[in-house]
Amino acid sequence: MIYPNIIELPDEIAGKIAAGEVIERPLSVVKELLENSIDAGATSVTVEISKGGKEYIRVTDNGSGISKDQLKLAFTRHATSKLRTTEDLDAIDTLGFRGEALASIASVSRTELVSKPAGQKLGARITIENSNILSIEDAACEEGTTIIVRDLFCSIPARLKFLKPDNTESALITDYVSKMAIAWPQVRIRLISNGSTLFTSTGKNSLKQAIMTVYSPKMCASLLELAADDGSMRVKGYISSPTYYEKNRRRQVFFVNGRLIKSKLLENAVAQAYSDKLFDGMYPAVFIFLYVEPTQLDVNIHPHKTEVRFYQEKAVSDFVVASVRRALLDPKGLEVRTQTPEPQVHEVIPEVPVSDVRSVFAEPAVSDSEDSPEPVIDSGLDDFFKELRVSREEPEQVQEEFFEYNTSKRLLFSGLTYIGQFRDTYLILKDADGLYLLDQHAAHERIMYEKLIRSFNSEMNASQQLLVPMIKDVGIADMQQARSAASQLLELGFDIAEFGPSSFAVSAVPGFMDIPEAEDFIDEFFAASLEGRSVQARKDQIIMRSCKSAVKAHDHLSIEEISALMLDLDRCENPYSCPHGRPVFVKFTEYELERLFRRK
Repeated sequence: MIYPNIIELPDEIAGKIAAGEVIERPLSVVKELLENSIDAGATSVTVEISKGGKEYIRVTDNGSGISKDQLKLAFTRHATSKLRTTEDLDAIDTLGFRGEALASIASVSRTELVSKPAGQKLGARITIENSNILSIEDAACEEGTTIIVRDLFCSIPARLKFLKPDNTESALITDYVSKMAIAWPQVRIRLISNGSTLFTSTGKNSLKQAIMTVYSPKMCASLLELAADDGSMRVKGYISSPTYYEKNRRRQVFFVNGRLIKSKLLENAVAQAYSDKLFDGMYPAVFIFLYVEPTQLDVNIHPHKTEVRFYQEKAVSDFVVASVRRALLDPKGLEVRTQTPEPQVHEVIPEVPVSDVRSVFAEPAVSDSEDSPEPVIDSGLDDFFKELRVSREEPEQVQEEFFEYNTSKRLLFSGLTYIGQFRDTYLILKDADGLYLLDQHAAHERIMYEKLIRSFNSEMNASQQLLVPMIKDVGIADMQQARSAASQLLELGFDIAEFGPSSFAVSAVPGFMDIPEAEDFIDEFFAASLEGRSVQARKDQIIMRSCKSAVKAHDHLSIEEISALMLDLDRCENPYSCPHGRPVFVKFTEYELERLFRRK
């Protein structure tokens, strides 16, 4: 409820309000001002930022406005038009209610507010710097309110050090404003960054159109309508068909009574509804709007106002699960993914010619034909292998425990004699010093990892041109942050360029990747970037991901492939552990074998 005038709350009410949000970053300012505009009944709001909001934030609306005699009071802490009594706290139906936003913003910036209520001939302007009112004067302006926030944290330089780069701060604002455009499709919301318009919603009260304005066409094409009402609560929105999935929950957006929130309860309800539709690690895109009686939830529990407490949690969860499941009965939603989410691994073709392989691998001879016997391993050795306990310590510790590793003296894998392959997973080799059990998957992971590292660090990366460019839609909400990821992909040998307002065209990929692998690589790289991971963390995570192209356990390898694997392992800087920290092999000395068989 909005009351006609702003008042300063009495102490007994202010004391019951959860501690207000401290202005931590430009996003905090934009959030508070945009919520105020919507609470003021605006049907059009423009948000403009410069340098990620650090230098300049301007929010303009056509809402109810503030009269001149109330401007000073508007910047007083716990002064609001949204509360009057303690009972109002039990039925909050506005986005803001604490009366702290303007006072908090004005305390850490240079703030100017110009406003004119409907029906008044003249508006007014108030200028404040670090909580000090500099002037209040008449001003000619349109109906509504404009607030300009300059030089955020100008008086607190220490806090500036904790802000992220401009692109990151801008991306956070873009993500929030785009979600608010979806939450309030009846409001025309425009976002401008550094003079360029990022998006403008139509304001025509079309939820589907609002989602399409912000997110990629591929995702929007998969959406199913969600609508249900049981009398005590109702839900609406859109959810994705099981034919579409994400690898994280970034596309799961929840609103309660128009408020953008984070909710484990709703996340778990969605997961339960899709439990027989998607594999683990696959997440649907959902835009769920839940409406409950304001008296049935508490929004006054978190400083950021991004969490709510439902008084009837089980009833809410059951309602959402049932509603989502009914929506999935749509003919588009009945398609259940049956294949595994990861692409099948193709046979690895070694780069080293067979003619270059040392002859010590010639025993025993193994034919590639299906009828030929595989190397025979005495079944009695099963118990021997059960004795094996592999350390899962970090790579450096694994090296120290199992090996004496230095550049002048190191194991040459190509000098080992091949004995056989146990369960198409472990290679059994020997030399004069002992017996070796080598994990073929871990070994190939290490080889692939170091090849990618070398390519990543190389100034020149050979690329292969694509006959048809690969189009990657990221959506307007993520476009700004995706540009940073795209610039890093260029360094890796991808030829990638912007293609329209919300997508990229990839015309070349690194020469050491096949096309499906390159596509997965790009998807993971964008996802890591949009999740805000550091550059190095993104590189490591994506390189780890690409290691999934390594040979797997239970893949039968020919003698030639094993020989090539050994030679490639010799070329690795650290051939002793895979990128995840597991040992590539374990060695048993004669003494250790005798202990296992109780000879010692």
